[in-house]
Amino acid sequence: MGKVKKFKKGAASFYIVAISTLILVIIAASFAAVIISEVTRTSNDDLAQSAYDSALAGIEDAKLAYYNYQNCKNGATYSGVGFSCDELIKWVEKGEMPEGTNECDMVAKTLGRGISENEGVLVQETAANNMQQYYTCVTMTNRTKDVLGYITENNPAYTVRVKFADGVSTKAIKKVRVSWHSDDDGSQNEFQYEDFGSDGIFGDQIVKPAVISVGMVQTSETFKLNNFDVTKDNQTDRGTVYLVPTDQDDLEAAGGKYNVSWNGTKNTIDTNGFLKSNDKTVKNLPYAVYCNKEGNDFACSAEIGIPDPVGGNRSEETFIFAITLPYGGPSTHFSLEFLCDSECKEAVTLDTGETVNYGDQAILDGVQVKIDSTGRANDLYRRVETRLQPGEVGFPYPLYAIQVLGNDSNGSLIEKNEMPTCEWNFGDATGPKGLCKEKLAD
Repeated sequence: MGKVKKFKKGAASFYIVAISTLILVIIAASFAAVIISEVTRTSNDDLAQSAYDSALAGIEDAKLAYYNYQNCKNGATYSGVGFSCDELIKWVEKGEMPEGTNECDMVAKTLGRGISENEGVLVQETAANNMQQYYTCVTMTNRTKDVLGYITENNPAYTVRVKFADGVSTKAIKKVRVSWHSDDDGSQNEFQYEDFGSDGIFGDQIVKPAVISVGMVQTSETFKLNNFDVTKDNQTDRGTVYLVPTDQDDLEAAGGKYNVSWNGTKNTIDTNGFLKSNDKTVKNLPYAVYCNKEGNDFACSAEIGIPDPVGGNRSEETFIFAITLPYGGPSTHFSLEFLCDSECKEAVTLDTGETVNYGDQAILDGVQVKIDSTGRANDLYRRVETRLQPGEVGFPYPLYAIQVLGNDSNGSLIEKNEMPTCEWNFGDATGPKGLCKEKLAD
């Protein structure tokens, strides 16, 4: 009997040791799996960052190539060794590639970079960091179907002079389509409003998407300075339309404070938008724009009709648009597209050689430069697309104006201000009033 008991005690100890060992093995295996997973993820993160850095290197080289293109346009030679100026200009503007080249090698050959067969341009490779970093394909074109921009509290205005490709004249442009508030702004689906019917845009909360203004400046081929101050014969040289976003489809919610812009599900504003904004004889209101939270690149979009300039025959050199944040925020991305009549409905050939038909959408020429760069590290690829804006098409734009009062003292804005003011009505023979008179007396 004593031996049997000892045997049973030994078996129990064996089972305890076996189960404990199994638990330790499982814990160790799980720990090892976590370590391997973290090492793999870290390695992939390093490769992804290296591939991204390689793509950025391609973009920086594209900037140099475009600088050489600009030198050629200005009549100077360029620092690259790849092609003549004529070949480089045709490549950038028309996509005509010199013999023996392909579009992916455009930038590298312009700068005389060494190109490895089927790999691209080597960015970095050392004995300690052998990641095989290359940018494999970089394309560049100054033809785009839209203007992309970003306005912030510190830079609340974006101004651009537009011109068009494929022989499309500015006279053919009939509408501008402005779209804003994308996923890049934080959350395309995040809408935040005050009570649209009472406080509207003047509530305590910041409106999201942002309230924006679209300003236009144009002249005829026979321009007079006083044309800026008038709207006549359904023509004007300037105008500003204010767009207030809403997620309400009830037109009565505007409470009479806004013009209605949508027709069914489409936001459309006819030429009266710009015409009335420069007409001091009519009441001008902001336009309520219905914004869709889902299904588009931008939450808000509206088409605005463009009237002819005073005198007709719009000049090719003075067709300017400004997108601003009247209330300074929130920061927002936007897009501008231009629609025309039958002149731009013909198919066009892109720099890639692809023939496309954008319908009534005009293709912009030299307004922005589109760069598409692909980089790799080992067998992981990253692709980056960016826009450059040449310096000659961007310039400062005044956000505010000073109004000088005339002879009509009853229409004086200053008289309605309860705070002490310095008023000098230049058409009044009685001279200065208020603080102005006191200051002069001192």
